[in-house]
Amino acid sequence: MTSKKNFSKFIVYLIVIIHVCIVIFPFIWLIYSSMKTNSEFFSSVWKLPSHLNFDNYIKAWGEGALGIYSINSILVTLVSVFITVIIANLAGYALVAYKVKWSSAIVFTLIAVMAIPSYTTLVPLSTSLKSVGLLNTRMGLILPTIAFNIPMSIFIMRGFFITVPKELIEAARIDGAGELKIFFKIMLPLAKSASFTTAIINVIWVWNDFLFPLVIINDPKLKTLPIGLRDFVGQHVTNYPVMLAAILISALPALLIYILFQKQVIGGLMGSAVKG
Repeated sequence: MTSKKNFSKFIVYLIVIIHVCIVIFPFIWLIYSSMKTNSEFFSSVWKLPSHLNFDNYIKAWGEGALGIYSINSILVTLVSVFITVIIANLAGYALVAYKVKWSSAIVFTLIAVMAIPSYTTLVPLSTSLKSVGLLNTRMGLILPTIAFNIPMSIFIMRGFFITVPKELIEAARIDGAGELKIFFKIMLPLAKSASFTTAIINVIWVWNDFLFPLVIINDPKLKTLPIGLRDFVGQHVTNYPVMLAAILISALPALLIYILFQKQVIGGLMGSAVKG
């Protein structure tokens, strides 16, 4: 029995190690390939660079206008995530604190909306934005981003507020506290961890989003990072190491945020799945 258990553990560890290697290798390849010259890259895709060449990162940041694209991405991300988290807190609390006959229907609708790919609405969405004059504007990108992130965010926040004892709300009401005071003075401070989780998830999604900005934004001055990376693809010749350096720069913020706060992200999602 002991030998069978050890063999089972060995197989599990082996599978995990193989999976980790498969996941990590593309990132390692991206790092060392971004330090090659273009001739070294074409001579051998897998070969290590002859020396560490950081000039590609300087070229990617300076010549590729990554600074402008970064500012646009930061603005879109901060505004949309802030509004999304506020709405998710208010709606999540309302679904728990105020029991009405259609509360279950709302929760079911949220789950159903989460199952619909947002990109299937791109064509009618772009037509609607054009009709109201919001196509090719930051606001035209921010509003749909908020709309499509709200269902998941509300679901996460509702999962947290369910865990808060209802006696706490009732005691505050007995003491004469109004509904807004209960929310802002009691519930919102308690929901800091869940709000943080919701914000991180939204930041990662908005920062890396490609199709929404591609369809909605045409002005080069309003491009976000994922769209701006297309500038590194030349019509006849492409400097692939510089392009890989630009990809690494654009992906690094979201990657670092997830690495630093992955426990909060996973904990928040698991809590919403179990309690929701």
